Amino acid sequence: MTLCIQGRVASGIGRGGYFVEKYSGLFEGLLDGKPYPGTLNIVLDNCYNEVLKGVEPVIINPPEPGLCSAVAYKGWIRGVRVVVLRPLASRHDCRVVEVVASVKLRDFLGVRDGDLIEICIE
Repeated sequence: MTLCIQGRVASGIGRGGYFVEKYSGLFEGLLDGKPYPGTLNIVLDNCYNEVLKGVEPVIINPPEPGLCSAVAYKGWIRGVRVVVLRPLASRHDCRVVEVVASVKLRDFLGVRDGDLIEICIE
């Protein structure tokens, strides 16, 4: 089953790259490649757990002490393999998900804050 969801691109707090580097080995298996050291934040219309209800997440355990677990969903944005991520200790509103890919999505897709984007979750 594929579930396609929409949200708007938003700037983050600039710490995604740090965490992507820490979890890089875990993301490589989900992306089939090395992740770009940053995330693209997407603001959904409702809380992520409501929007993705019924979709089984991959649980990502912290690679080292002091880091948190996350729920992840494999998907696609315009033909690019992505991982939709929600850290369990996120500072973001519940409507915000972070997207990891092997490319810098903002540049590759030519999107900016406020642009509507569709993510298809497997």
